[in-house]
Amino acid sequence: MGSAGLALGCDGVDPAADGSAPAPDAGGDAGPEVAFGWRELPAVVFTVGVPVELDLLPYVQGYPPGAPPAIALESSPPEGLTLEGGVLRGTPTVVAPARDFVATADDGATVARSAPFSMEVRAPSDLATLRFEVATPEQLGLYLPLGRAVSLETRATVRYRAAGDPDWREAHPLFRLNPEWVTDGAPEPVVDAFAGTIFDLAPGGTYEVEITIEGPDASETFRAVSSTRPLPPEAGAPTRTASPGDDLQALFDALAPGDVLELAEGVYDASGLHLEASGTREAPIVIRGASRRGTTLSAPSGRVLQVLEAAHVIVEDLTLRGSGSDSGTAASSVGVSFWNGAFQSHVTFRRLHVEGVDKGIIASGPTEGVLVYECALEGNNPWTAEFVESNLTWNDDGVRVPGQGNCVFQNTLTGFGDSLAVASGIHSAAVYFYRNRIARTGDDACEGDYATRNIGFYDNHVSNCATLLSLDPLWGGPLYCFRNVCVNTFRGPFKLNATNCGFAIYANTIVRTDGRSGWAWAQPNNGALRNWSYRNNVLYYQGDTGRLIAVESSGCDPIDFTHNAFFDDGAVWWTSSGGSYGSFEEARAGLPETTPVFGAETRRHAHDVLLPVDAFETPTPLGPDHRTEVTAPWVPRLAAGSVARGAGVAIPNVTDGFEGDAPDIGAVITGRSLPRWGAAD
Repeated sequence: MGSAGLALGCDGVDPAADGSAPAPDAGGDAGPEVAFGWRELPAVVFTVGVPVELDLLPYVQGYPPGAPPAIALESSPPEGLTLEGGVLRGTPTVVAPARDFVATADDGATVARSAPFSMEVRAPSDLATLRFEVATPEQLGLYLPLGRAVSLETRATVRYRAAGDPDWREAHPLFRLNPEWVTDGAPEPVVDAFAGTIFDLAPGGTYEVEITIEGPDASETFRAVSSTRPLPPEAGAPTRTASPGDDLQALFDALAPGDVLELAEGVYDASGLHLEASGTREAPIVIRGASRRGTTLSAPSGRVLQVLEAAHVIVEDLTLRGSGSDSGTAASSVGVSFWNGAFQSHVTFRRLHVEGVDKGIIASGPTEGVLVYECALEGNNPWTAEFVESNLTWNDDGVRVPGQGNCVFQNTLTGFGDSLAVASGIHSAAVYFYRNRIARTGDDACEGDYATRNIGFYDNHVSNCATLLSLDPLWGGPLYCFRNVCVNTFRGPFKLNATNCGFAIYANTIVRTDGRSGWAWAQPNNGALRNWSYRNNVLYYQGDTGRLIAVESSGCDPIDFTHNAFFDDGAVWWTSSGGSYGSFEEARAGLPETTPVFGAETRRHAHDVLLPVDAFETPTPLGPDHRTEVTAPWVPRLAAGSVARGAGVAIPNVTDGFEGDAPDIGAVITGRSLPRWGAAD
């Protein structure tokens, strides 16, 4: 499914080249010194058949906070489009030449202001069609299926800016999706296309985007304006209330758009409780507790809450309590379960405490626009040899959200198997996991298995896991794994156990001790790996085995594998794609040339460095082996004068803001602030 966005000119003039349009928050926050009125609107070029959702409010300045003006057009917009609530929406149906419209803004107190607004509708390009993924709060997912064959040397670069910002910023280049590199079985056929994500945006912001496709047989520029999704606003006074003795199911069944059901403090029997109700975007349904830890839904067995068919629902400020006892691989105690016999969209869980469960918040079918944030989830699995060295945790997912436009961020999770995941058989695109704190997880911190396109796992802090990231398989990508901290992973940092392509692993810091493999990183040849980029990562291995990395997979071309830091020196094996070597320097000298993906280097390990034992400001918190649980969120700042300081390569939208000539290697980058990992309390 496509989402909010509009395609602009393929070869037109820079829209607002003088930089006179506003930032997305310029309206109500502009201050009394800014006169009410318009800043310059972009000259937009729509494309027939491409959905449009353009918010004009960010181009208005000087209105009081919370009192946006009424916006109108003095004549009808191009055919297929309507202006409602200041948002231009629809799908253009007819080619129309460029024409100046007049946009008006009326605050009800001063004279209405007007501004010229040029709109044009063009026929679709024969090269590509620009589509936006389902809108998410801090990302813009881009997808451009190609309309004709073009050389594999063709590249797609991206720049963007907040609506009206005078300065453009460079985003990460788009990945090329090559169907020939994808294993069979994808839930949606992978076609020849470009795809990628712009990260680190603001919720509810409007952004201008420019994509340039350039190659031996293609040259075209696409421009677009699109908006990130705003976070759901806080609800007002309750319209309905409940006490522990009430029939909670009856109250749920009676919910209607705009209702705010507030549950008084106390413990509610949630056995068999289900939700089948829908609000609207303008009038969502809100179910909330009087206090997060004082209002508890309890189910000693089974599910605490099952979500049937539902849309535009917010569940917040509650404790969901499960069995409190692990059920092994049965994984029978569940906090929230989405019924896979219905479709759920725009369901939000925030400020929840989920405790004593085998699984946290779990979907198995397609969902859309699900948000999970500022929640604390506590599973039933301890960090003991019985659990971590068996399959007892493998069915215990923390948050699983297959589908499109789903985001899981700033949560704290402990005691699960796969903490963050999608699901098999479901097309998952524009799904992002970020700024989470994972304290203990017996299998994968992020199971990207069966993901499809535009997946992000970034800015997370993980302690005590089997694997940081699993791709088994990834259906074409792209998937991004960057700026994560991982301490004490016993199986290995990554599990790439299938034919995989289209993934980037950037600027992570991974610190390990003796685990199961006897290597810092051991990847068996379970399928070819192609079109992947591994740059700016720290892999610090305290195991005294003399074995550094063994990437035994075939393929490994195209590949970027540069500007990384390792401890300690040892054997380096690329047996299926270049040979096995006894040391880091032998590998660097002996490996054959490969084709880069985004970088310029044609040899693996170019600009890689070896770290000393005292690589960090403070010693690593690792025990003698992986069974010793790390209990504090250690921050791996590089020691002063470290060889890894300033030794990375600038990666757009990943290392932005670094100090000096080049970024530090690893997740902690001088010049960039650390994220807040996990829920606020």
